Amino acid sequence: MNDSVLNILHRPWVARLNWGLMLYQGAQVNWFSEFTKRTGKEIPKFYIDFLISINGGFIYDLSLYGLTPTLYNSGQLNRSILQCHDLTTANNNWIREFDVDPELFHFGGRSYNYDENVGYFYDDQKILCYRKNGELINNWDTFSNMLSDEIKIVEQEMLGEVPEGIDLTTK
Repeated sequence: MNDSVLNILHRPWVARLNWGLMLYQGAQVNWFSEFTKRTGKEIPKFYIDFLISINGGFIYDLSLYGLTPTLYNSGQLNRSILQCHDLTTANNNWIREFDVDPELFHFGGRSYNYDENVGYFYDDQKILCYRKNGELINNWDTFSNMLSDEIKIVEQEMLGEVPEGIDLTTK
């Protein structure tokens, strides 16, 4: 645990400060209404529950966006501090990179291939995974099912990138 971040599986072969899992300390409840003021969108209940426990994080090449403390404590996003990817920026700006309904709730993404990432969205009924060109890759009824499926994908990709001679098993 470091600076309100739980870091698991150091991966210096990727980058000096890279960890397989980086999970951030839960969000403050008063930030949720501030998010709505900044974006005009409501955070779905399933994601509020997640943010209260884990305010965003990285699971290998999957990113779940959070409410960045510097933005919600000072009013400005400080990029000199390692934080979760910003949920507000995702819903105000990054969503425009995708050919999707701009009213969707954009809460994460992962690597899709060497050249492209996909995004995770919610439409008040289902969780949707889209490519930037608007192609629907997958959809789920629950956040839990989405995480289960997507973590399997990014874990397999991560294991394929481990350099020869590195043993990730515990003894």
